[in-house]
This record gives sequence, C-alpha cells and structure tokens, in this order.
Amino acid sequence: MSSEILADNIDNEHKYLKAFGKELKNLRLNNTQKSLRLFSYETDVPCATLSRLENGTRIPNLIILKRLAAGFDCSVFELIENIEKNIPDNIKNFDI
Repeated sequence: MSSEILADNIDNEHKYLKAFGKELKNLRLNNTQKSLRLFSYETDVPCATLSRLENGTRIPNLIILKRLAAGFDCSVFELIENIEKNIPDNIKNFDI
C-alpha cells in the first residue's frame, strides 16, 4: 500500500471517528437528555472516555460499546446502526 493511500485511509478514519462521536453525543442528548457526567456514571464509562469518544479522539472498544448500548436500552448493533444512519456514506464507507 502506498504512503498516499495509507494517509488517505488515516484521514478517512479520523473523519469517521469525528462523525461517530458527534452522532453519539447527539444520541445521548436527544434520546436521554442526560449530561455527559450523568450518562457516564449510569453506564460506568469514565467521563474522560465518553468525552474523548464524543470528540472523536478515541476508538471505542467492545466493552465500552456494550455499556453505552445498555445506557440507550439497545444492542451494540442497534447503537451503531442508530449512530451510522446520520453519517454520510462517503465518510462511513472507507477502505479498511
């Protein structure tokens, strides 16, 4: 893989993380009307971790996704589906 393609993939991953985080925050605010601190406490996800996820500076692991999904009373699949439905295709469909 050329360095140009690799750089493009990293840029696309960064854009995806930013969009994912923005939609996660929107979901928290619109569906639960809870502050970051309260939602963090209720889901047992550290405030700093949730903040980094919502700012697109951290990649969520499976345990964090399961805790967040429980906070939204849904499955991990439904959580990702709900987040991704508002992310443009050109951002969520990048080469991995």
